[in-house]
Amino acid sequence: MSEKTFEKQLEQSIKNSVLETVKKTDFIQQSYETRKRLPDEFIEKVWGEVDWNEVIERVKPEIHTQICNSIIGSMGAEIKTDVKSILSIDGVRQKLRVTVYPEIMKILNDK
Repeated sequence: MSEKTFEKQLEQSIKNSVLETVKKTDFIQQSYETRKRLPDEFIEKVWGEVDWNEVIERVKPEIHTQICNSIIGSMGAEIKTDVKSILSIDGVRQKLRVTVYPEIMKILNDK
């Protein structure tokens, strides 16, 4: 295989750069002031025709999921804090090691 000359490499690099710019459409920019807007009357008409009960029914499952995730996250944080405070007591920590560690080892060894 022959190596490309510097000129060929430069030419290919420029072509690639132009192609990337075209792909990104960076060369087409419309200013905010000149953008086309929907007429206010149209927006008001469409807004007035929205079936809000249908909107509520469609977003309800997502809202439920988000609320549940938030509650679970908060509960997890509280449990973590409680466990840390319990384990910060030396006597409790030692008692757990003596009691729980052998049981954990039994479970691991049964596998």
